[in-house]
Amino acid sequence: MAPKKKPQKQSNRKATSASSSSSKGNQPSSSAPRLQISAENENRLRRLLLNSGHSTQSQTDPNPPQDSLSKAQKAKKLKAVYEKLSCEGFSNDQIELALSSLKDGATFEAALDWLCLNLPRNELPLKFSSGTSLHSDGGGHIGVISVEKEDWTPSVDASTRIKENLHGLSVRTKGSEDEDSLNTCQPSQADWIRQYMEQQEEDESKTWEDEASDECLGKEVSGPRPYDVIAKEYHAARLEATKAKEKGDKKGQEKAGSIIRKLKQELSALGLSDDILASDFLHERASASVSEGTTSTSIPEEQPEIISLGDKEGNSAASVITLGDTTGSVNDTETSKESSTKSIPSLLPDQEKGDSENMPEDVEIGDFFLEDSSINDAVASELLKLQKKEKMKELYSEKNLEKLDGIWKKGEPKKIPKAVLHQLCQKSGWEAPKFDKIPAKGKSFAYSVSVLRKASGRGKSRKAGGLITLQLPNEQEAFESAEDSQNRVAAFALCQLFPDLPIQLIVTEPYSSLIFQWKGGESLTKIEDSEADRRAGFVDRLLSAGDSRSKAPSHDTNDFALDELQKTYIEDNKVHISSVADPLSERRNHAKEAESLYLRQEAEKRKHSQKYKEMLKTRAALPIAGLKNDILQLLKENNVLVVCGETGSGKTTQVPQFILDDMIESGHGGDCNIICTQPRRIAAISVAERVADERCEPSPGSNGSLVGYQVRLDNARNEKTKLLFCTTGILLRKLAGDKSLTGVTHIIVDEVHERSLLGDFLLIVLKNLIEKQSASTTPKLKVILMSATVDSDLFSKYFGLCPVITAQGRTHPVTTCFLEDIYESIDYHLASDSPASLRNEASTRDMRGPVNNRRGKKNLVLSAWGDDSMLSEEYVNPNYSSSDYQSYNEQTQQNLKRLNEDVIDYDLLEDLVCHVDETCDKGAVLIFLPGVVEIHTLLDRLAASYRFAGPSSDWLLPLHSSIASDEQKKVFLNPPDGIRKIIVATNIAETSITIDDVVYVIDCGKHKENRYNPQKKLSSMVEDWISRANAKQRRGRAGRVKPGICFCLYTRHRFEKLMRPYQVPEMLRMPLVELCLQIKLLNLGQIKPFLSKALEPPKEEAMNSAISLLYEVGAVEGDEELTPLGHHLAKLPVDVLIGKMLLYGGIFGCLSPILSISAFLSYKSPFLYPKDEKQNVERAKLALLGDKLDESSDLNDAEKQSDHLLMMVAYRKWEKIFREKGVKAAQQFCKKYFLSSSVMSMTRDMRIQFGTLLADIGFISLPTNHQIGRKRKENLDGWFSDYSQPFNMHSHHSAVVKAILCAGLYPNAAATELGITGAALSRLKPNPTTKGYPVWYDGRREVHIHPNSINSSLKSFQYPFLVFLEKVETNKVFLRDTTIISPFSILLFGGLINIQHQSGLVAIDGWLKLTAAAQTAVLCKELRSALHSILKELIRKPENATIVDNEVVKSMARPTGMNS
Repeated sequence: MAPKKKPQKQSNRKATSASSSSSKGNQPSSSAPRLQISAENENRLRRLLLNSGHSTQSQTDPNPPQDSLSKAQKAKKLKAVYEKLSCEGFSNDQIELALSSLKDGATFEAALDWLCLNLPRNELPLKFSSGTSLHSDGGGHIGVISVEKEDWTPSVDASTRIKENLHGLSVRTKGSEDEDSLNTCQPSQADWIRQYMEQQEEDESKTWEDEASDECLGKEVSGPRPYDVIAKEYHAARLEATKAKEKGDKKGQEKAGSIIRKLKQELSALGLSDDILASDFLHERASASVSEGTTSTSIPEEQPEIISLGDKEGNSAASVITLGDTTGSVNDTETSKESSTKSIPSLLPDQEKGDSENMPEDVEIGDFFLEDSSINDAVASELLKLQKKEKMKELYSEKNLEKLDGIWKKGEPKKIPKAVLHQLCQKSGWEAPKFDKIPAKGKSFAYSVSVLRKASGRGKSRKAGGLITLQLPNEQEAFESAEDSQNRVAAFALCQLFPDLPIQLIVTEPYSSLIFQWKGGESLTKIEDSEADRRAGFVDRLLSAGDSRSKAPSHDTNDFALDELQKTYIEDNKVHISSVADPLSERRNHAKEAESLYLRQEAEKRKHSQKYKEMLKTRAALPIAGLKNDILQLLKENNVLVVCGETGSGKTTQVPQFILDDMIESGHGGDCNIICTQPRRIAAISVAERVADERCEPSPGSNGSLVGYQVRLDNARNEKTKLLFCTTGILLRKLAGDKSLTGVTHIIVDEVHERSLLGDFLLIVLKNLIEKQSASTTPKLKVILMSATVDSDLFSKYFGLCPVITAQGRTHPVTTCFLEDIYESIDYHLASDSPASLRNEASTRDMRGPVNNRRGKKNLVLSAWGDDSMLSEEYVNPNYSSSDYQSYNEQTQQNLKRLNEDVIDYDLLEDLVCHVDETCDKGAVLIFLPGVVEIHTLLDRLAASYRFAGPSSDWLLPLHSSIASDEQKKVFLNPPDGIRKIIVATNIAETSITIDDVVYVIDCGKHKENRYNPQKKLSSMVEDWISRANAKQRRGRAGRVKPGICFCLYTRHRFEKLMRPYQVPEMLRMPLVELCLQIKLLNLGQIKPFLSKALEPPKEEAMNSAISLLYEVGAVEGDEELTPLGHHLAKLPVDVLIGKMLLYGGIFGCLSPILSISAFLSYKSPFLYPKDEKQNVERAKLALLGDKLDESSDLNDAEKQSDHLLMMVAYRKWEKIFREKGVKAAQQFCKKYFLSSSVMSMTRDMRIQFGTLLADIGFISLPTNHQIGRKRKENLDGWFSDYSQPFNMHSHHSAVVKAILCAGLYPNAAATELGITGAALSRLKPNPTTKGYPVWYDGRREVHIHPNSINSSLKSFQYPFLVFLEKVETNKVFLRDTTIISPFSILLFGGLINIQHQSGLVAIDGWLKLTAAAQTAVLCKELRSALHSILKELIRKPENATIVDNEVVKSMARPTGMNS
């Protein structure tokens, strides 16, 4: 029985032992996780890739030929590649196909990739098709190992096949096979013979290597002993038996007879009959008188002569070598079969004296070679005889016999050719010979033999290696026995491969006679020469073909020629073209003139409308109205103008109308095309509707309206639109299609003071555009920058000292009440257990919990655990100064002293709103809160209060960017008498939206802004204090219609001393990844030079970080060239990691789970961790995973090793309960499983946002009747959750979901020792003390799974790889939110692949490792390329929403699903 493979078994264990022997840094590749695909699936994938046309192998080589190389250098390089491939076991035909496909730019690795992809598994050398290898993971191109690895075991498949082929015979794979005259204790022989056994596995008949008997295997030796040893013992036993017989010692005779029988049985394992032993014994006794004094010396250091492979097609030597002819020798051979001792007694070397001149005269050596020579040709015959004698003399010389040292010594028994060939190949460092059956007539047998040789020597004495296949000279010759056929071709191979060795002296008959015939016949063809000629000829033809291609017109050349032809045609027909163009231009101008006239007439008619007259009066009362003529005059004189207007000046609605009305009145209305950008969708829509109303026109986009708007997923415009309000992103997308903005007359950039990322980016683009247009004669584009509070000098200098015009605001006086004033006026008492009190220990402890609040109050006083602990001990507000509050009462001072300024006090907010409603005059209340969660928290509290119950609750209105358009409009309406309108808003109401009836403003002093989290490598909305400029903007909202009051929930000290004067530009605090993608999408050149032109350029480190991340995720390649993936990511306004997950989620049909996971990753974990409830939370998590949601759930124990899948399951169950049973049931569900209801609600909103983004770029489809903002959220979320949709085809396969997670989160990966290369592990200095837990590494150091992760307490894992969201460092480095992923996920979606084809090792990014057959690894690599092509195809056809049906995509999903 074949031995069990213990090391391999260990490598496949689910537990990744931390005490692995790999601590020395040189794990064998067999211990790495192994990828296996069935032969059927591998062939199907290979055919699919080749037929799909996506394969990079069929395209231009990624490493094009270097034109700097001379033809001789290219030829040398190609010959080297040719030889290396031949040394790997590929035939000449296969090599030449690969090199012909890859052309003269071929590399060794590229050729191996091509061969592994294009050749079926059964045509590849074994190590490439099965991954069987003896090599360590040291890297490089390794030949056959000559030192045994202690833990080496053959591959499972190979040993199994051998076991089946032996039909019950017991074979020790650990031992060595028959190796005549070899030291069986040498470790290298065991490895070498195992390899030989694997190569012989397809032989149909049992050969001498695999016919070991059970009895022989029972001995202590590791395998069958050499023939020499057996023969020696046999001779000794025969002599003992003879002596015992002479003495009459029966016991001695029986003992000797028993030994002889055992030796005969042992000999059968060598494929030899006992007749040979007997004949050798008689022969030795007959030659006992002959001198045996030849002293054996070691074989010379230089390798035996190495020959090369030919080709059966070309004019050179054939790859299946058939040299000479043996016609007429068959009879001799048949005669020789009768008795190996009698056929040619005169040729036995033992009968000679070491000199061929003393050979008996009755032996005509020439008769063996001169079959057809003419008797009349006496001179030639005599000359030939002399040559033969000289040759024989040389063969019998002492020096020549010395070459056989270690193989055979004089006086030892002879061997069969297979054994000799086997030994000589091993001694030469070559692979074991392989015998292949070839077609033969009837039941006879014919074989060829293949030998894979190593190169030897250096310089001029160097001899090439490679694969050579030989068969008998007479190809039609066949034999009754497979063994005889194999021995004959082995004899011929010995004759060809080792022509300088006296092989005929050591092989048995009849093969010795055959070798005499072949050696004594026509001179053996120099196979090395013919092989070299073939290779040189092929390379010359390949290079010549390349030269002819370069001289012939290529596609590019043809394109160039076509362009030149077109240019010539245009020149020749210039007059004709101009004569055609003029009437077209005239008609176009006439149409514009007619439209201008029509618009002017309509404007005159409108002036007579009473409604319009009243609207004009209202507009004329705005402060900006007095500057109308100045603005228009400055625009005529300048290309850029800065308009600075305070809140209420009317700049946003009036300036665009000034320009539009002026162009219409001047008769140029037909040419007018104004684009006004807004930073938010809601602002663009509301301003467009307001402007249309002021102009007494129908709603935007309707017939008869000149006003329109365009935002993501909502479009209200037509061909008559003259004034378009849109978001900044929409204008940038328009620039991508038309860099010069043809036909656009004016660009108005509103709210430039916000200094958004895209806003500053747009300014760079517009500045470049204006500079280019100044040198041309085309109509000049006019740019107007508008802001409420702006550093006007900064913008003026940026645009070449352009003019600035300032409009005063029209606001009533506003009284400001700071926090200390509010405490005094409502006599507020801050409770000690309030979350806003520093004495609330439970609150601070919960807040600093590492997972409870992922935002962590970033950039605030309590941002770090250490600060939090310090404050918790002192219980004093660090910003409190008693001297500032001497005039306030004791209660106010105590409140301020223990106030935690970084926590919103909802108790105070509720009391303050009730106070305003009770004591203040009529007027709406506008409350500024940082985010949606905070808004709903306050609204829920107010709705639950007695004062705002009943009809009043209908006027508790949220206002934020993700609210539906129809719900937005309600904030502009007036409530019924007796009811106060309460609007709770984000900073969207700060400048973008003006609500006229607001009299009271409550400002919490916070907002959320994008910040980059370097641990997550994601940007997220974090809470921070606003600037003084923001505070002034908010305060200005209170005085729109009458004097107002602004209640500030921060102290005067904070406003005056701690707040920044202006908001920090996003370009200086945000990651630049999205911006870099826009630069590449718009073809604006290199990233760094472009960003250096910004108003306030970002730091060099920030730019480098962004570019590096783009390369990591595969968005750019080469010299900052945008990849197809990057092209699509540039259209998604999300982080690239999230964007990549969303794209792949749509492509691979698992969108719903990825939407949920992406939302949680972008926001925060839904799990709460109350004090002393950690164990209950962990039990709740396990219960969530254990309860089956529906029949499609397929989470087994191994697949539960994922925090991200846990989040997905939590959302699915919550969504189902919410949809079927309502809000209260969903809240109960959250309470039971320690989930945050607000986070779940936010996740639903983010799912809708992400899903509609994908629909916007054509990756998925939406319901045909869907319009954003006009359909209920739950219905749209239900659409994304519908598993019957094509984009959810694989949503129930957790393995596919985890693979997409890998695609998005990589390179945030970690591995145990089993998944790390030896070189990387040696740098990491593994920690041996693990207490039974596996140790994880991130490639640089040891890391630990966070205690709150579901994987933290596990001691064994399905795979040694995981991906994570972020790293958190305290006393250790912890990985938060982890998912165990399969090797397939890493290979398909990980980093750069380095396939070591020969060793079966695959390295990812130089530190992660796994093992796979070269063909498997190459197929996965090609699947990546196929995905690249699919994404590229989607650029041309973005409307293709059925990409999930693509066969390549299905194939990629299938292996990930099978191997999870």
